[in-house]
Amino acid sequence: MGRFEIHQSYPAPGPGPVGLAWDGRLLWNADFVLGKIFRVNPDTGESTTSLVCPGNLSGLAWNGRFLWQSLHDGGALSRINSHTNDFDQTIMVHNHGWLSGLAWDGKVLWAASQQHGKLFAIDQESGEVVGEIPAPVAIGGLTFHEGTLWAGVPETMRFNATDQRFEWVSPTPSYALVQLDPANGQILARYALDFLPMGLAWVGLDLWMSHAGGRRLVNGRLVSEKAK
Repeated sequence: MGRFEIHQSYPAPGPGPVGLAWDGRLLWNADFVLGKIFRVNPDTGESTTSLVCPGNLSGLAWNGRFLWQSLHDGGALSRINSHTNDFDQTIMVHNHGWLSGLAWDGKVLWAASQQHGKLFAIDQESGEVVGEIPAPVAIGGLTFHEGTLWAGVPETMRFNATDQRFEWVSPTPSYALVQLDPANGQILARYALDFLPMGLAWVGLDLWMSHAGGRRLVNGRLVSEKAK
């Protein structure tokens, strides 16, 4: 297992940082406490612009033109024009439980279903689910980079349907960043973390993560075992 080496850490623009997306110039960070999406300068960590997006926000993705936002317990994905703050499309996905991470792979959206331990692919035009792969239960942030999916995961948890909560299976809680094959969900690589990132975004060689518990945004790089 490799590790994630933090290079920079900034206070998040809001008290509940979750989904992250990179639009090619600036970062966007969804905040579930305030119901806003902040535009963040990656060089300074500062935000001067925010979009209002009511609901219990979770994942965030950029498809090249628009932001897509998932609602954790709302069963919906919303498309947002970042220039006008207009919501011009909504996809309902009620049957997939609590939603966390969201990613765009250039063709389809990928959404994480926390309770059911899966990722499902959605055609953004039709709103139809066009694929599904297994993923760890209680998965956090999600992003797509150079042909593969990347996700923050706890190791390991299960969902207690009676009490409607997640429970640790492992005796010692731990977290990881995993690289997943979008064809079948196979874990291709694993990097140790000391928190569960609820947002992920690649910016060149750097990976940005949102640390909801620490109310911070961090960036850094992956270090393999051979590089230690």
